Amino acid sequence: MEVVAESAGAIRERIWASLMRARVAVYPLPCRGHHPNFRGAGVAAAKLASYLLADGWLSPGDTVLSYPDYVLRPLRRELLKSGVSVVVPSQYRRHWLLLQPDLVEAKQAATIRGAERQGQALTELPPVRLALVACVAFDLAGRALDKGYGFKLPAIKVPTVALAHPLQQVEAVSEANLHLNLVATPEKVCNLASSGASPVVA
Repeated sequence: MEVVAESAGAIRERIWASLMRARVAVYPLPCRGHHPNFRGAGVAAAKLASYLLADGWLSPGDTVLSYPDYVLRPLRRELLKSGVSVVVPSQYRRHWLLLQPDLVEAKQAATIRGAERQGQALTELPPVRLALVACVAFDLAGRALDKGYGFKLPAIKVPTVALAHPLQQVEAVSEANLHLNLVATPEKVCNLASSGASPVVA
């Protein structure tokens, strides 16, 4: 009997429902239609930031591009505190906002409202080392699904990293529109480019 792959829409609906049912989703609620924010995202962000800096993915003085989503706010904050600049898309105008660690207050600038107030407006995206992306679901081959609309990565070839709850992991994403190199949960950081996608940080 032929096994029919689960559609992207079905995967999204299943993940949103499971996060709400488990009561691990946090603002914005309900999480349906959003890149989910979850309990423990701050712990996952600290693990990922530490790994990125310790393993040479990033160094102080580098610049990263970030999706503007709530779930990535603690990761933006951790990187700013570590001396890494962050670029986010402007919410109101067609330009980019550059957050430089020595010119912004990390906690406030990591929020969308704070970025609009403190960020330096740029008309072009500067060179970046990697991208912080948000997703709804991912598999251990690095295939991932975003929410289906909203901000999309520009055509840049850089590693992509994400924060996710374990409930967002699925067996296979057949209609992926993102590829992840690293994903951090509150429990571990997984290198999805390595064989078996084994945890690299406990």
